[in-house]
Amino acid sequence: MKYENGVVTLHPFGGGMNNLVQKASIPENFVRNAVNADFANDGSIRQRGGMTKTLACIAPKGGYSCPLGRYFIEGSKLKQFNGSSPATVIYSGIVGTTFTYEYFNDTVYFSDGVISLKITATAVTKWGVTPPTAPALSTTSGVYGAGRYLACCAWVDAAGVESGPSEIVSIDAQASCGIVFGNLPHIVDSQAVALRLYLSMPNGNELFHVADTTSSSYTIAAGTYDNSNVFDGHFISPPPAGRIIRLYNARAYVADALGTIWYSEPYSFDQFRLGSNFLQFPAVVDIMEPVADGLFLAYGDRTEFWAGTPEDGFTVTKKFDYGGVYGTGRRAPTSSNVAWQSQRGLVIGAPGGECKNVQEANVAVETAVSGATLIREQDGIRQFIVSLQQPTTSRLAAQSWIDAEVIRRGE
Repeated sequence: MKYENGVVTLHPFGGGMNNLVQKASIPENFVRNAVNADFANDGSIRQRGGMTKTLACIAPKGGYSCPLGRYFIEGSKLKQFNGSSPATVIYSGIVGTTFTYEYFNDTVYFSDGVISLKITATAVTKWGVTPPTAPALSTTSGVYGAGRYLACCAWVDAAGVESGPSEIVSIDAQASCGIVFGNLPHIVDSQAVALRLYLSMPNGNELFHVADTTSSSYTIAAGTYDNSNVFDGHFISPPPAGRIIRLYNARAYVADALGTIWYSEPYSFDQFRLGSNFLQFPAVVDIMEPVADGLFLAYGDRTEFWAGTPEDGFTVTKKFDYGGVYGTGRRAPTSSNVAWQSQRGLVIGAPGGECKNVQEANVAVETAVSGATLIREQDGIRQFIVSLQQPTTSRLAAQSWIDAEVIRRGE
């Protein structure tokens, strides 16, 4: 503020807020606090726009928007709202309390911490398929040699993606035999279109594709195996439920509530090897945001950049001595950057592991355990809007002050 010739001039406020110093020491071009105000690039201030109710609902939560649609949770129902009222119930049975979504290739991957779903324009299905029960083997006459045969089966969907396998079973056969796959399970999961059967050579360790079937029994007594399709689905499981889902370097990553990040097989988001494909942390991971060459991870009182891939090994670089607010991580639109709310303000991360806290120098933000974010673009302004659950005032914020003269006794 400037006073000259009886005129008070308010300077442009391009600096935004500053609550780290006392009121009498606020730097030029800053304000002490701003509520419902937008700062334009030229330093001017405008009143933030209001809101208009578009849908009446009870305690909505877990909102998400992507090119496929707009989603939210109401009670135990997952609903889709695309501008017309009422919203459409697309799934009933939500039981968890933490909600995460990730969009890729016309599919939304969702989890509430208990169940995991795949959402497409035409259906909502379980994410991943539960492995089938094992076949019951018997022998018949045929052209195959004597020895021990190994067999298993797996569900397969229309795109050729397999579930995890059944238990591997075996049978000892005499010469001139055939193998009967009996007691085959019926399809109960809408994603599966057939049961894929695998069989070894006599006394062999590798299993080869024999057939895809929807029957309760299948017999192979002559002919050759499909040597081009060797079974490699050992220890494959459906994805675990989690609190953060992100896709990075052709894998799906799921962070759970116990401090573990699980990652899928390459190019196969439905297949996880839970015995080997995981990263373990000493605290629950609150932020997991991928860029082109690594992952930004915030857990406990640390923020790190994990560069690389599981195949080549990650290189870990510590970025901050503080963590992030769960639920606030976002990919910046039309950019290769990501952003999240840390315990000390908004952080922007870029490929190569570069990241910067853009608020810490001037603003002591409120802190919280969890929150939600919205990236809003309007009238030439891009805003990262954060809603915090049960926020607490930062101890770094300047408190009230008084101006007083202290007189020492005897002087």
